[in-house]
Amino acid sequence: MKTICNTIYVPLMVAMFLCGCATERDINDRPLPLKYYTRAELEDMDTVQLPANYSVENLKKLQLGVAFSVKSADGKLKIDPALSSRLQTEMAKLKRFTVFSMHNRNGVKAFERVADMDENVKLDDASDVKNINLILNGTMTITGQTPMQKRDYVEYIYVADCDFSIEDLKTRTVVLAEKARGVWARRVRHGGIGKLESITEDAAIQTAALRALAKMANKIGNSLPMGGRITTISGSGETMAMSAGYNEGIGAKQQVAIFLSEEGLDIPLAFAEAAPKNDGTSMLSVYKWNTGHKDAKPIIKELQESPRKFLKNYKGEKNDGIFAVAFGMPVPPDWEKQGPAK
Repeated sequence: MKTICNTIYVPLMVAMFLCGCATERDINDRPLPLKYYTRAELEDMDTVQLPANYSVENLKKLQLGVAFSVKSADGKLKIDPALSSRLQTEMAKLKRFTVFSMHNRNGVKAFERVADMDENVKLDDASDVKNINLILNGTMTITGQTPMQKRDYVEYIYVADCDFSIEDLKTRTVVLAEKARGVWARRVRHGGIGKLESITEDAAIQTAALRALAKMANKIGNSLPMGGRITTISGSGETMAMSAGYNEGIGAKQQVAIFLSEEGLDIPLAFAEAAPKNDGTSMLSVYKWNTGHKDAKPIIKELQESPRKFLKNYKGEKNDGIFAVAFGMPVPPDWEKQGPAK
């Protein structure tokens, strides 16, 4: 028993020591623990599989109403009133959604389209608001941890905890309820003298909030995967075109599963890598066929023998046809930056 206790106690003390010695760089350089999917991961799978919670009906750009509230955990931190709006604007950078900001004016909820600082963004007409598919509600609580006194500086750590849920307006059901946390630190030298630079408290809080937002967005993308219909197949069958591109939320080197959907039956056919374009399409390069699947094997053979005839035969109506669905959703590159938002 004594040996077991010592085995646990020593590593625990080492871990506590290392955590106690963390610096601003240690905390702020930690990568965001986001779940992306690589080609190597999918190639290692025994069979071609579809991502969890996919739906042919959701293989389109969804309209999302967003409502964020940000507050101090103990009421002592000063939270910039504009931070809630900033988070809603940041959500507009996710091409997966058309984002509408929700406001409560005189007790009446109103929605306004949020642009993502893109000159090419065309704001929807007010009548389009009625077509909103989902509502995202998020409450972010900011905590300022007890300052850590170092030999020549003080370290302040800010934690942003976000509780969020997504509601389907058609069914009035919650389709996702999750948590996300973002952390950022700032150091201030004693007396304010010297070369040690520190960001402002507002900037540190904002960055912690944006990191929580990035984790939240990644979870949403993995729960509501993006995709599109296959519209063209090359003569070899190895290259296909999908009706969704960069502006619909497909990322560079996005991994996708190609499948046949017919009368509610979905059969995964292949894994491919997407090269998104800004014209609403992506080029897909197939690298793994699902030939080990007894139902997929004859379909794949038919496709490879005459790709264009195959596509014509399975063109499908509404929810029937050949589709591709993505694994995960990349977050905007600037959300990954190791520094305060500008």
